[in-house]
Amino acid sequence: MTEISNRIKALSQQQILILIFILAFAIRFAFLTTKPHAWTHKLQAGDEPIYHGIAVSLARGEGYQFEGKPTARYGPGYPFFIAAVYRTLGISPPAARVGNAFLGAILSVLIALWAVWIWGKKAGLVSGLAAAIYYPFVQLPPYLMTENLYLPLFIAAMMATWRLSSQSSCGSVKSIDDREKLKLFSAGALWGMAALTRSIALPIALLTSFWLLLKTNWRQAGVLSAVFVAVLVPWTVRNYLVFNSFVPIQLSAGHDFYLAFGPSGNEPKVLGHWNWGSDVSRPKIPEGLSPVERDKWLQKQAWEQIKADPMEAVINRIPRKLINLLSPFYGTASLPNKVLTTFFYIALISLAVPSLVRSWRSENRSERNFVELVLLVALFTIVFHAIFYGVVRYRYPIDALLLVAVGQSALRWGKERLSSKEIFSNQ
Repeated sequence: MTEISNRIKALSQQQILILIFILAFAIRFAFLTTKPHAWTHKLQAGDEPIYHGIAVSLARGEGYQFEGKPTARYGPGYPFFIAAVYRTLGISPPAARVGNAFLGAILSVLIALWAVWIWGKKAGLVSGLAAAIYYPFVQLPPYLMTENLYLPLFIAAMMATWRLSSQSSCGSVKSIDDREKLKLFSAGALWGMAALTRSIALPIALLTSFWLLLKTNWRQAGVLSAVFVAVLVPWTVRNYLVFNSFVPIQLSAGHDFYLAFGPSGNEPKVLGHWNWGSDVSRPKIPEGLSPVERDKWLQKQAWEQIKADPMEAVINRIPRKLINLLSPFYGTASLPNKVLTTFFYIALISLAVPSLVRSWRSENRSERNFVELVLLVALFTIVFHAIFYGVVRYRYPIDALLLVAVGQSALRWGKERLSSKEIFSNQ
């Protein structure tokens, strides 16, 4: 063990991050080889055909549209990523899935780097290895889904905000050097890109900006928020020009509102999912409505359901939404998948929660700020999805934050081993 510890100490930060990247990418690529559909042009049911279709349109220079019509159903972040892959390597879903594996490796590196910044190289190595093998994340690349891009953007934005709180002064923006200004602009830009990938980042960005205001000053938070909004403005203007309506990121407010509070469905429910037919009835949308009118119609139906039966539409659904969000696995998963995801999920909670408690008690400012951010975002995520609707993958940003905390366990192990040696030597 001493030899292993010495070898870890001999590794540079760059070597650790390269090691984590190679391992994480290799594991995800190997997992892709176990999924025959991943190497075909076959698309899974759900959102995959839409992301692929928009990306194909972008790659061909036809604009942001689906089936020949302009759309804003989803934020542009992930379709643009797939389109970049298609423009480079040709229109090929397998290439996009390999790109997802690359993003997963980047996520593991970011998790490792954050742990290095807080607790040192040993902690970074532990967190990075945990992220590289964390099975719920390993199984993301075969599917064209926004989490592949959103998770690294989310962690990068959180890291940038944390660094501002831990390292910046409380002076005005003019008193900050160019490097500090770059950090402010980077944080705002990362939150903007994250929000354009998944709109849930919008309230999280505003929440963390307010937290930063309390930790530093209004100028820091103001600059970050201004850059964040500036990143969103071009897309919002595009949506207004196309739909003649204010659509900050995606045209789905009514859709999501109906899916959360619409009339109850009568089809079998599935653990970890929140679906049309099972959780809410399938709406009979009138024909001839524009996308904006359709969204408003869905919102109106949901409001009518809330007014008619608020207990059933809101309160009674909270337990199932929470269970879906916090469940280790999807009910449709195979037994081996359920066993693996449960094992990794329980291990993550068992290691991360005690680490967060120890860091909360620490007098180190960086550790305390990290825990505050984790708790703030975790509580918001849980409450938000308990009110609206939650599925297993909506919890993954919390899992990513907990993986950073796992690295703190390395410090505890080191201290326990040192204490054991001292006791032995004294005997």
